[in-house]
Formats: sequence, structure tokens, C-alpha cells
Amino acid sequence: MKKVYILTMLMFSIGFTKANPITPPPIISELYIINDSTWFLEIVFPQGSPFSNYTNLDGFRITTSTGTSYLKNGIHVIHDSIIVITQDSLQSPLQIFRNGDFILIKNPDGFQLDQLYFGNISGTQIVAPLFGQSIVNLAHPCWDTYLGQPGTVYKLVKDNNPTIGYSPFQPSSAMGIFTGVVYDSGHQPVAGIKIGNSHYIDLAPTTICANFYYFTLTDSSGSFTSQEYSGSRLVELFFQSSSVLADSIINIEPDSINYYEFTIDTLLTGIHQNSFQTGITLLCAPNPSTGETSISFSIPAGIHYTKAIIKIYDSNGEMVRILPVNTSNSQNNYSIKWDGLCNNNYTASGTYYCNLELDGRKFATNKILIIK
Repeated sequence: MKKVYILTMLMFSIGFTKANPITPPPIISELYIINDSTWFLEIVFPQGSPFSNYTNLDGFRITTSTGTSYLKNGIHVIHDSIIVITQDSLQSPLQIFRNGDFILIKNPDGFQLDQLYFGNISGTQIVAPLFGQSIVNLAHPCWDTYLGQPGTVYKLVKDNNPTIGYSPFQPSSAMGIFTGVVYDSGHQPVAGIKIGNSHYIDLAPTTICANFYYFTLTDSSGSFTSQEYSGSRLVELFFQSSSVLADSIINIEPDSINYYEFTIDTLLTGIHQNSFQTGITLLCAPNPSTGETSISFSIPAGIHYTKAIIKIYDSNGEMVRILPVNTSNSQNNYSIKWDGLCNNNYTASGTYYCNLELDGRKFATNKILIIK
């Protein structure tokens, strides 16, 4: 069982190779390691790519942590066909360490055509393969918004059934189950939390081939389950359409149940918490409102905090919106607008409660009446 306690935002990006005129597709399609000296490296030179002019691998070299070796002369290139590189393909022995290593492929001019970093090394793109697993550069179809046509993104995954010599860029067994529970800082399960990656969703209208990852949603017990590609990835936690609450790096093993527990550094358990007597007052105007409402408050100088948020609850105690407060200006007076929209972007008449939380603790509350 794995636990991930999320208390601060992480800065991390999962790299993709995008099929577009600027970035060429990879040529490394799969790596399978038997031991440090016995390995299989599958490469493909796609037809129509910038590599299409190669007819052989004379002068090509491979570099790993143990050195550089040139390939033997006479290895012919047939575009879109698989070339399997082994120790027998090299002019001198070259080791690849399963626990962590890198592979660089360079042409006769010394230009780097592709790279693969894995395991316990700096710049790693994926965790080390277990015995019997290979690393595959998965080709995933998507919509290329740059060209306005179908495209492809590539992502490193782990395959339990290596396919060296056939089916390039297509693993046979690379999916795993991603499951777990989301808790608030009071260790209460939280329903309605989206788990996914906003970067590839939010930028989809303007970014090339952005629609790769999928979202899952926690149920009433705070639990979630989804099927995911294996490998490392960034997951972010949202409440409906609000901004990111927290994020973390996970690893999915193929054909396995990968269990994670996430603890968000805020209380999400309803409107009936006891409020602290701090002298903070939430002012809501207009109130009643037919839609948009401004929520204003002042924080006394003696109260120290790093994060402030406003949570909106309906009369049943269900949280319907989270509004982050920008505290970067180190001011004491704040005003934030609520557009009246709840989760799923609907607006309903009724009584709502707004809570102010500082670093996960409730400090003030007020009622808002919405009339439609």
C-alpha cells in the first residue's frame, strides 16, 4: 500500500514527443534488458521523417553510462521496418544497467537522433523495468490542432510482454489499475474530486495532440478507480471546475492494481465546523443576488497564513465550488468574485454558505441567497 501526503504543489512535467513539423517522432521503439550485457534495442526510421535519407547505419553510434560504441558497417535501413540492435551489432561491448541508464543514438555527424533515460538516474523519463518487462515508446492517436488533422503523441510505458521484432510503438500489455482514496486534512474521505492532468485538458484547444490522459472522479467514500497506461505520470486533484488543489507523481505498473492515498491540506467536510473567533467578517454583495457576488474580507495582521480559499456549500452541506484567493501581494484586504455557478456549471436558487479557510482551518462564514 502506498500513501502520498500532498502538502505543497509540485513542479513537474511529463515529457511527450509530438507529431508535428517541429519535433520529429522517436526512432527508439522498445528496449528489453535480459542483463547488463544482453539487451535488445528496437529502432524504426519512419518514412517521411527527417531521417528518411538514411540507407544504412554506417558511422552511427550508441552511448550509455558505460561508454560509446559504433555500430558495425552494413546494417541496412528499410524505412518503417524494425531494426533490432544487440551486442552483436556493435563494434565494441556496451552495457546497459537495468536499475538506471540512458541511451543516446547519434548519426555520423554526431547529431543526436533520439534518447531514452530510465530508472534511478537524473533526467529519468520512466522507472526501471522489472525482470521480464520492456520499455516501449507508445504511439497514441490524437487530434493535431496545429495541422487540423489526426496526429500522434508518444509516451514511454512498461510492457509485461515484450514485442521486440514486431508491432513497433505498440505494447501488448501496458495497462494497469490506478485506484485509491482521497482524504481531507481531517482524514475524512472527499467525494467529487477529479483526478487527472489539467495541463493536457486545459491546453487542448491550442496545443498539438493534447488529449492523452483521462480523468476519474472520487465517489461518496472518497474512492476512485481507473485504467491507465503504465509508467510515470503527473496527477492533479481538482474540485470540479476549480483550480488544482494538489498534485503528485505516480507510477503505474502494468497488469497490476496500483493503490494510492492522497491527503489534501484542507478541510472539505461541510458547513457545520466550529468557527474561530478571529474578528474576520465575510461581506457578500449583492446579497440576495441573481448571479455574481463579491466576497470581501480583511485578515488581521496578527494572523499568519500561507494559503487562503473560499468554499461554497449549498443548504444540504454539499460543497459546490472552491475559489482560491491570490495572497501573493501580501495584503490584508481581499475581494473575490463568485459567478454563482456550482459544479457542472449550473446555477440554482437557494441559500448558500461561504467559508473562509486559512491553511486548511475555517476562520469565517456567511450566507448568500441566490434568486433566479
